Amino acid sequence: MGISKIGPNLFFIKARVKVPSLDPRLPTDDRRKQERFAGTKHQADDRYLEIKSELRGERAKAGTFGHLLEAYRTSRGGTIPRSQRSIFEALVRDMGSVDAGHDKLEAALRQYAVLLMRFPSKTTGKLLSGATRNRYRAMIGAALNLGILTKDIPAPSPLTKAIWPKAKETPRDRRLDPMEAQRLMAAVDRLNPHLGALFWYALRVPCRKAELVKMGHHDLDLFNDLIRVSNGTTKSDEGCWKPIPPELREYFRAVPPESPTLFYRKVGEQYSPIGDFKKAWATCKRAAGITDFRFHDTRHIAATNLVNAGMSERDVMKIAGWATNMLSTYWGSSSMESAKRATFLPGAAVAGGNVRATFTERESAGKDFEAERAVS
Repeated sequence: MGISKIGPNLFFIKARVKVPSLDPRLPTDDRRKQERFAGTKHQADDRYLEIKSELRGERAKAGTFGHLLEAYRTSRGGTIPRSQRSIFEALVRDMGSVDAGHDKLEAALRQYAVLLMRFPSKTTGKLLSGATRNRYRAMIGAALNLGILTKDIPAPSPLTKAIWPKAKETPRDRRLDPMEAQRLMAAVDRLNPHLGALFWYALRVPCRKAELVKMGHHDLDLFNDLIRVSNGTTKSDEGCWKPIPPELREYFRAVPPESPTLFYRKVGEQYSPIGDFKKAWATCKRAAGITDFRFHDTRHIAATNLVNAGMSERDVMKIAGWATNMLSTYWGSSSMESAKRATFLPGAAVAGGNVRATFTERESAGKDFEAERAVS
C-alpha cells in the first residue's frame, strides 16, 4: 500500500485501513481504495492521506488545527498566559491552516517536531531548548485532547511518543556570584528602589513573580511571620505559606495600610501595586552589567540557599509550591508547618561577604520604606 510513480507527474495510489467492523462476527473491516492521480508528489501525498480519512469515515468537525487552538483558548477564558502566548501565536501561524484530519495532522506534527529542533529562536538566535519544545508539545496535546473530548476530532490523538517524543530537559543553573549580587542590588537601589524589598525577599524565599506582586495585607500573618499565597493564585492552583526572613520583619510590619499590596510603589501620596516590572528589571540588569539572568532564577537560588542552610528538600518544595506526584504521594506535612521551620543563611552569604541587608522603618507608618544596605 502507498504511492507509486507511473509517469511524469502521474502516480498510482493504493490505500488500505482497518476499522472496527459493523458485523460483530468480524474483528475488523478491511477497507481499500486505489486510483490514478495526476499532480506533484506533494499533492499525491496529500491525496493519499485524504483517501485514508475517507476510508475511515472520518471528517473532523473542527476543519483545521487553528479551530482546535481557538477552542483551547476559549476553554481557558479567552486568554493565554503571557508566558505561553508566544508559543500559542507560533502554533497558530505555523500549524493553524493544517487540516484537522487524523493523518494530515499526524504528518504535520511529525514534520513540525523536526523543524523545532533545527530552527533557532527569533528572539535569542539559539536553538530551542528541550523544555521549550516540550511546551509546544504540551499545548498541542491539550488542544487535541480538548478536540477529542468535544468530539471535534476522532480519537485517538495523532500526537504520540513515536510521532513527537518528549525532549530531554536540562535544568537551568544560573546563579549570582557575590559580586553580581552586590552590583544588582546597588542598581536596584539607585534606579528602582521600590523593587528593593521585593528583590531581597525573592533571593531569600522561593517565589514566582506573580505571587510576589499579588501579596496583600490579608495574606500577612505577622504573629507567625508568614505570608499566605492563596489557592487559585499559583501556577498549580494550590496555595502555600511563605516565611518572612528575619531582616524583613520590620519592613512588613511597616507596610502602609493604604497600599493595596505588600510590595508597592509610591507616586506622590498614592500607593499602587508594582505590577509587571519587566522593563524596570531589565534596566537594573543592564546597569549592573549582568546578562542571562532572569528574575525567575531567584526562585531557584532561594530554594538552593534554604537547602544549604539545613532545611529538608521536602519543606523547601512545600514553601516553593512545587506540586508533583511525588509530593502528593510521599510528603504529607502541611505547607504552613514547613514555612515555620524555615531557616536562613546569613544575609551576607546571599549578598556577598561585605554586604549586610537591613530593612528598617525610616519614617512613621504610612511613609516610604526603602532597603538600606550598609557596608560593614
